[in-house]
Amino acid sequence: MSAPAVRRALSLALLAAFLASVLAAFASSAALAQDEGESGDDLRMVEILPLRGGFIDPPVTAQIRDVVDTAVEGSAELVVLQYSSAGGVSVDVDDVLDHFAASTVPIAVFVGPLGTGAEAAGAAALLWLAADVRAVAADATVGPLDPIDLATDDVPAERIEEVLDAAVPDEELAQRLRSEAVDAEDLVDAGVATLGAQGLEPLLVELDGVVVDTGAAEQQLRIRPAEVEVRFHSLGLLRRVLHAATTAPFIYLLLVVGLGMLLFEVFQPGFGVAGLAGVITAAIGAFGLTVLPVTWWAVSLVVLGLLLYALDTAIAGFGPVTVAATASFAVGSVAFYDHEALALPWWLVAATTLTVLVFFVFVMTTVLRAQAGPEGVSVDDLVGRPGIVRSVLNPEGHVYIDGALWRARWTGESRRVKVGTPVQVHGVDGPLVLVEPFDGGADGAREGVEGDTARAE
Repeated sequence: MSAPAVRRALSLALLAAFLASVLAAFASSAALAQDEGESGDDLRMVEILPLRGGFIDPPVTAQIRDVVDTAVEGSAELVVLQYSSAGGVSVDVDDVLDHFAASTVPIAVFVGPLGTGAEAAGAAALLWLAADVRAVAADATVGPLDPIDLATDDVPAERIEEVLDAAVPDEELAQRLRSEAVDAEDLVDAGVATLGAQGLEPLLVELDGVVVDTGAAEQQLRIRPAEVEVRFHSLGLLRRVLHAATTAPFIYLLLVVGLGMLLFEVFQPGFGVAGLAGVITAAIGAFGLTVLPVTWWAVSLVVLGLLLYALDTAIAGFGPVTVAATASFAVGSVAFYDHEALALPWWLVAATTLTVLVFFVFVMTTVLRAQAGPEGVSVDDLVGRPGIVRSVLNPEGHVYIDGALWRARWTGESRRVKVGTPVQVHGVDGPLVLVEPFDGGADGAREGVEGDTARAE
């Protein structure tokens, strides 16, 4: 396979790594959105927001507020939030609690469904405690409340105590919730959990006829198929992508893939698809670093490891520099996040380190060797020879000369040269051949161009 073909394949593969998550997010968003539709005029609405894991973060809380506001404006019967979350990151918990308190529509929070080992810790546990209806699956846990937010400690202690006092009259259980995960059975037995449920449908069945105190007044829920309509909400594409950007492994991979694509472009003439995708991917990864608590010296080690790999590729050393790059990257990856709940799984660190090693040591070396031309032939030997442009010269690219690919720089008057244009070498600049328009004056040169064209095809 020719070097341009290898480069194009690698560019597309690297771009696919970035686009796959966005496309998956869009597909998931569309699948949930298809359940949303127009409500009947005579039916009361049950607004449901199922969250598919991850942290309680700004995109999630923005969607929660929107759903609550929609329910209040439409005089809905009930709002149901379902989630499993290990805590909150960079979230304004006070604002969400204020929305809960001001809502005239009862709010139910369900930690489930059954069989998933669902959890609600930190901010997720606090929102569960503040709900009008607190539901749990039999294998779910709630707590610990500390820390409320993994990225900040700005949540007032008075607000936490206010929610705890209202929801948990037993001081011993309240203390347990502050420091440990409490099983669903204990929460139901103590009356902290309103009820247990297996999933959303059984939950709605159980809630029919339950009397709820919203703070303003008591309300008996009437959730019968003939009287209510269920409407599902989703984060939407933009919020889903931003929510994914607070997922620890996703941020780590975005940063590594983005920087890898940019370093790949360093060894290529011009700036192509991989470089553009690398800028976008690395930028999203950098955004994630501002949301989650990271260990900055570890992030520096990961970046240093990638730079050392690039240096190793450039000098073809494959010795001490390779070892230093691998050690720096692996150590930085292990300590990447400054919280145990965010720690990257060992298999992800191992797989990523191995992938980066193979990419720079083997794949990039193969590409650079293909660009260097055949053994025993130097760029000086090519002066005066004709060739064919094989990747756009803008002003650098590749030309096909004497049966091999060479890196070239265009020196003609036009700004760029398209693929298939005949050119002629008139000089060299280090590893680059300098090319100009083919004059077509010599029969031998013309035959050389035709021969190169035939071999290239």
